[in-house]
Parts: sequence; structure tokens; C-alpha cells
Amino acid sequence: MRHNALMRWRSWLTWIGLAGLLYLSFRAFAWWGFSLTASGILFWLLQHATRVMKTMESAAQRPMGQVDNAVMLHSQLHPGQRLLEVIGLANSLGQRTPHEDASQEAFVWQDGHGDQVWVVFAEGRLMQSSLRRAASGETPQDGA
Repeated sequence: MRHNALMRWRSWLTWIGLAGLLYLSFRAFAWWGFSLTASGILFWLLQHATRVMKTMESAAQRPMGQVDNAVMLHSQLHPGQRLLEVIGLANSLGQRTPHEDASQEAFVWQDGHGDQVWVVFAEGRLMQSSLRRAASGETPQDGA
């Protein structure tokens, strides 16, 4: 619960900070300062939107839930990463799986050898990840 409250405060503080920055720039440099600061904020928002679109475009080119190497993906994950960062690392969207906690989301990525990375997110942030290795004696089944 504490994490959820922190996320809400971070969101509010961001918007309050941006409004305060606009106000201070207007007080210091009148409309010229306001327009310069507003342009900077708009540029930042456009960069973020472009990053989201590029990540989703590259993820759309691959099958859902598939990754080249599950072990490498798992080694790059750490708590607090955003969902967009994890999708960028995997270069594909994860296959959503049911999770016992309704406030959290679980996704799984699998490689060609059968190794799986299970990831749990809460409010878009990585909470935990686990690697499940395929049995070494088994060979993965091909669709061909």
C-alpha cells in the first residue's frame, strides 16, 4: 500500500512542479519565459511519446511472449523498472498470465529452448522476476 501512495505523490509532485516552473518563468520573464518553458515541457512530452511509439513498433514485429534468450533478459531486470523498459529489453510484448493479487499484473516471456521469465508489475513498476529453466533432458517441440 505504501508503494501505491508514493506513486500517487510522485505523479502529483511532477504536475505541481511543472505548474510552478511555468509560474516562475512567467514571473521572471513574462510571456517570453512562459512560452520558452512551455515549449520545453511540450518537447519533453513529445520525446516521451516518440519513445513509447518506437518501443511498441519494435515489439509489434515479434510474436507475443517470445524472447531471444530468457536468461539474458532475466539478468537485465531489476526491481523498479518500468513496463516500457522491460518491453524494450525483450523486444516483444509479454504474454499476460493470471496473478493472485488483483492489483498486480504478471507477464511471461519464453525463449526457443523453453526457458521462461516470469515478471510481476504493480502500477507499471517491476516488483519481482523469476527465471524458470526448461528441463535439460527435454528438447523443445517445434511447430514444423
